[in-house]
Amino acid sequence: MISPEPNSVCQVPGSRPVCYVALVFVFGTICLDRLRRVPRLPPLGGYTEVQDESLLLGGEAANTANALRKWGAEVLLAGNGLGAGPDADLLRELISDKGLKPFLVSDNLDGDEVFGSTTPVCDIYVTPDGERTMFGRGFSTMGLTIDIAALPFQAGAWFTAEPNMEEESRQVAKKAAEAGMNCYLMDFLRDDDPIAPGSYWQSSTDWAGHRNNMQKNVQWVKDWVARHGCFTILSDGPNGFVAGSPDIAARAYPPYPAPSVVDTTGAGDMFRAGMLYGLQQGWAQAKCLQFAAAAGCLKCAALGATTIVPTVEKVLGYVEEHAQVSRQYC
Repeated sequence: MISPEPNSVCQVPGSRPVCYVALVFVFGTICLDRLRRVPRLPPLGGYTEVQDESLLLGGEAANTANALRKWGAEVLLAGNGLGAGPDADLLRELISDKGLKPFLVSDNLDGDEVFGSTTPVCDIYVTPDGERTMFGRGFSTMGLTIDIAALPFQAGAWFTAEPNMEEESRQVAKKAAEAGMNCYLMDFLRDDDPIAPGSYWQSSTDWAGHRNNMQKNVQWVKDWVARHGCFTILSDGPNGFVAGSPDIAARAYPPYPAPSVVDTTGAGDMFRAGMLYGLQQGWAQAKCLQFAAAAGCLKCAALGATTIVPTVEKVLGYVEEHAQVSRQYC
């Protein structure tokens, strides 16, 4: 365990040096989560009573940006259009309530062109074991509503994205790397994805590797590292995760014990936020992994991805409290 180092100074070419406090550019999905608790999922053709329903801010990018902002990081959020109508109005209100100001609007666009025609909505059904089943509307037609060249890429700052906007996400990730940003990509799985050597990459066994088989996941991560030269993290839910890089041998890391599992929605996004926060602080990679894993674990005690973010002090305290698990990260 080491103490945080001073934040680095980022410099945009042709400008004076500017000091950013943990600046992270988060690009990707911003949506409305319609979260419903149910006692069980019904069989095909069956019925289950909905116990309660909540409308919450969601989307991988919004979830990650929300956590980082709560931890005091300077965050830039950009992503898809928000649409128009009651769902869009509610989504903008939820974004504002979290203190986030998405970089969405270009001066040369107005009206529905800016905000897109459909508000992405994710219907999430959560069962008592904390597992969630999701149905989406408007995600297949999501698009960026501003010129990619207008996005404020800043050399030396951190950039993170997921590929839900398909080619636009990949173009933005490529531009960020070309601008000299430190890149952290999540769920980029195509052979031609812009995964640069020395970058960070994260996914889960929902999309890659082998569920419930850590031995095979270690080999999968070794192969991915050999192919891309990036720091690779592959999570497997309650089984923990595998991580490795060109300098650190791939191995399994145990999970922190969850105090309770209410809802796993957004746990991976919280993990990503925890890694980015630690990396911006200049922490050793082992401490970043500890913080990320503990934060993702604590998130599962709350319903929804953005309702509660554990404080930095609480996450670090949880790492210290579970010293036996934490030592296995070093």
